[in-house]
Amino acid sequence: MSTENEDNLEHRHGADAPAGSIREVAKISWPIVVGMLSYTAMGVADTLFVGWVGKTELAAVGLATTAIFLLNSLFMGTLHGTKVLSSQATGKGRPEEAKMAGWLGSLLAIPFGLIVAVLALFGGPIFAVLGGPPEVQALAQEYFGVRALGAVFWYVTIAYCDYFQGTGNTRTPMKINLVANAVNIALDPLLIFGLGPIPAMGVSGAALATIIAQATGMLIATVLFVGRAGLVRKPDWKVANKLMRLGFPMGVRATLGVGAFTAFTALLARMGEDQLAAHQIALKIISISFLPGYGLSETATILTGQYVGARRFEAARRAFRSVLFVAVGVMGTCGVAFFALGEHLVAVFNTDPTVVRLGTRLLYVATLFQVFDAIAMVATGALNGIGDTKFTMWTGIACSWFVMVPASYFFGVALEGGAVGAWLGLTVEIVVVAAITLVRFNRTSWHEVVVE
Repeated sequence: MSTENEDNLEHRHGADAPAGSIREVAKISWPIVVGMLSYTAMGVADTLFVGWVGKTELAAVGLATTAIFLLNSLFMGTLHGTKVLSSQATGKGRPEEAKMAGWLGSLLAIPFGLIVAVLALFGGPIFAVLGGPPEVQALAQEYFGVRALGAVFWYVTIAYCDYFQGTGNTRTPMKINLVANAVNIALDPLLIFGLGPIPAMGVSGAALATIIAQATGMLIATVLFVGRAGLVRKPDWKVANKLMRLGFPMGVRATLGVGAFTAFTALLARMGEDQLAAHQIALKIISISFLPGYGLSETATILTGQYVGARRFEAARRAFRSVLFVAVGVMGTCGVAFFALGEHLVAVFNTDPTVVRLGTRLLYVATLFQVFDAIAMVATGALNGIGDTKFTMWTGIACSWFVMVPASYFFGVALEGGAVGAWLGLTVEIVVVAAITLVRFNRTSWHEVVVE
């Protein structure tokens, strides 16, 4: 890495703070966390408005959201290779390679999104497999059929935002997310409940609000990216190969991980509407900690990618420790809040006594895994940043399918623990992933995994 580029890195992250310090982590991570919190606010608003319509609609949207993430996960995970590649290219002093990664990510996003839109035609068989009461399946298919049409908008935005974040510019994606999520929240009540000439569309209205918000985000992201990177005339296929080598294992891991979580949700769906509704509410509540934790995981990816690209391995390790410290603090504090305020938080979404009781117990379980989840997410993000994406792929697949699924079935069905038992199985998986990824990061020979 050139001295000039090293100086640029120090200036961007703060020359008055040691490389990889908590201060540097805070500077990079706070816009990501704010963006994640805005996404949380959007999800909470969706759940709140739909929950006011009824618990059947709430269960349906939860089921449909799981199916959407299952179909999106391969493409989204692959596109996240843009972030890893642009961060490493930035550390190596290759800004044009980082820009090319952004362009190639956006080009891949178009066919990826069209594939998901076509798969929306097969909603019936998908939800027949997932299970649940017939009325829940019908509404889930309705929501899914509309929501899948916005995949192209979402994917293009992801590619451009990953480019900006990989170069250390985390504020621009934050602003894009804030605007898009604000649009979604504003449109939700209008399209769900109707107003004046606007008819009440129920769950379809919630899905349409999300599509409009995603299109808004894509438009803003495209204008900003083209203004910075210009127009590409000829794709660099060498860079495309790097992007796929880094991104595809992340996509496979995400797909099979979400597939396992889909099996987990299907297990809950067969336990009844109350169990599924409580699960959906609890998931939305713990996203208050999960999404900032995920944002800090992305910070670990950015900083370790940049410093490993620059061959500054000790700075990368210091950055990992700093991110981990912050993540454990944030998620641990949230766990205490879930334990203390669980019943009141659940009651905001739905006042059905059975749903409130079950949701509160699920939040008690969530308290148990908060710190371990922080470790698992940050260590996985750091391993992705250094390019060790194949290891995170195999770890994610093995733990989700051979730990979470059987453990959830054992505690939830065999021992008749219901949703609470299933969540205990989820806790076991999180603890195992945390242990494996932490050991791997501390023992990795990093020069062997950096993609040149």
